[in-house]
Amino acid sequence: MELRKHSEGATVLSVAVMVLLTLTAPPGFAQGGDRPEGWSGEVELTLVLTAGNTETSTLGFRSEVDRTWEDSALLIEMGAVRTESTTLTRKAIGASPSSFRIMKESAKVVTAEKFNGRGRYERNLNTRTFWYGNMGWERNTFAGVQNRYFGGGGAGNTWVDRERSLFKTTYGLSYTLQNDVVPVVGATNIFAGFQTSYDYQRKMTENTTFTSVLVADENLDELADLRVDLINAIAVGMTSRLALKVSWQVLYDRQPSLVGLPLIGSQGFLTGDTVFADLETFDNLLTFALVANF
Repeated sequence: MELRKHSEGATVLSVAVMVLLTLTAPPGFAQGGDRPEGWSGEVELTLVLTAGNTETSTLGFRSEVDRTWEDSALLIEMGAVRTESTTLTRKAIGASPSSFRIMKESAKVVTAEKFNGRGRYERNLNTRTFWYGNMGWERNTFAGVQNRYFGGGGAGNTWVDRERSLFKTTYGLSYTLQNDVVPVVGATNIFAGFQTSYDYQRKMTENTTFTSVLVADENLDELADLRVDLINAIAVGMTSRLALKVSWQVLYDRQPSLVGLPLIGSQGFLTGDTVFADLETFDNLLTFALVANF
């Protein structure tokens, strides 16, 4: 138990340090020019394949579409990541070391899977203040979440908006409906929360852009339940339409979902009972993707 508390404290400290470094790294800001109006977007594709003694395949997809008007903006985003691993087992069957045959058996399992989709609308109240509304859905079964539906709204501030820099913060209320892979008897799966976020973009060179987005959601029904989603990314342009992008996502859940485990007795045999244990409090996802802008 003490080790788990230490791990949670280290995770919170790591997230805080990353946020602090992100916010203090760039030079001073100044309020600036307008964003271009119209449609824009990007599509990311991640593909990793290995073959031979072990086989793995990772496929990732993410699309983002923006519609910007003079005083408002709409964002629609979808994403998916799926990893499969194939384990090859060999057996030698025969009468002697000089007379045998090799049997091969393979087993394919899904080792990671995550899907999400969300929409967000913003409208300016003045040059520095706006209101927003959002809604979305996500599934992360390996983190114990079968379905999570959420929505909410609030207000925000645009501290910087110019050609090379953008920095915004938001503060609002959220409403979440969550169904876990392993349901907990008596647990509340519908709750309101307080949500805050920041969105930072910095064009470091003519073809290199750094982005950082953090969303923190506090469960108002149970204050010990805090979730944080932090994504840092660097994109390097190869052409006017194509870029290579590396992203690091940290997902933190102070009260993670549960996993059911078959109970093994002291003699090494299954007892037929099932016990429950907490999953890890945070997940890390590092991706390298090809990005097409339009």
